[in-house]
Amino acid sequence: MEIGRLPFPAAGARDVLVVPEAAALNFPDLLIVQGRYQHKPPLPFFVGRDIVGRIHSVGAEVTEFEPGQRVAAQPIFGGFAEVAVVPVSQCFAIPEDLDAKRAASLGTAFATVVAALGIRGEAKANEIVLITGAAGGVGAAGVQYARHLGATVVALVSSAAKEESAKRYGADVVVRSDRLDNVAVQLRDTLRGAGVDGVDVVMDVVGGDTFDGAIRCLRPGGRLVVVGFASGAISSVEANYLLLKDIAVVGSSIQRFLTQRDERLVRVMQEIYVGAASGKFRLDIDSVFPFSSFAEAADRLATREAIGKVVLVPDWKTLQCPEGK
Repeated sequence: MEIGRLPFPAAGARDVLVVPEAAALNFPDLLIVQGRYQHKPPLPFFVGRDIVGRIHSVGAEVTEFEPGQRVAAQPIFGGFAEVAVVPVSQCFAIPEDLDAKRAASLGTAFATVVAALGIRGEAKANEIVLITGAAGGVGAAGVQYARHLGATVVALVSSAAKEESAKRYGADVVVRSDRLDNVAVQLRDTLRGAGVDGVDVVMDVVGGDTFDGAIRCLRPGGRLVVVGFASGAISSVEANYLLLKDIAVVGSSIQRFLTQRDERLVRVMQEIYVGAASGKFRLDIDSVFPFSSFAEAADRLATREAIGKVVLVPDWKTLQCPEGK
């Protein structure tokens, strides 16, 4: 990978051009670079799916936004640049007083959990929600959003440092998977020992043995939402098990909601950005790198040393945008 020059992009009819102030690095960015992501753009391409900045210009059919407006944007790729082309469906208005790095850290993580817990999992007040990988970006966002919905939150983490992180985000019960010899077999009884006799919703970002253990914790009528496979292991489940336990397993792909601009997602995300400006929602920032140090930032994320988001900021002179209203 290298920093290079490409022609200045043109906005399509339903696109906006965004000049980034800050961006967050996510695992899908690394997978795209490695050629392991489901979307494989033609070469040359540039990555970046979580950016915050101002709109430089808008396409001919765009009425939702205007030049100079401050937005968070979530293109599938193409965000790590002086100017990014972003479909309107992947943009959200944000407050002027929300710090750019803070705003960039929220986008993909919170959009993922709003879709997974709020829409696909239909989590409700007074339910018990289990979040796996609860100290990562998506997991930590899940803890906060589940509490916002009025649920009791059980967090599954893998270290002492991550246990403290989950507690800071507001988890009611924290379970350490590194203390279990077999999470698939022991998780249910461990929760019972902590006073949790089953859960109503699971948001699983880990997969593998964690998925196998989490599904056994579901109560009748429970829902397990598959968000990712951070362990690298993809699980399967027998259909008769779903029938006998009267439970559901569903997938949740944020890309569908962004591509179709789901108004439920738009409304809640704008509430989250407003809440973030007052400190209600947040994600810890592990480290900040200039765009030119993308390789070092990627290593920080890939080695799983980061506790919090890895953020990138421009180290070039940014393009001028019209003043926002």
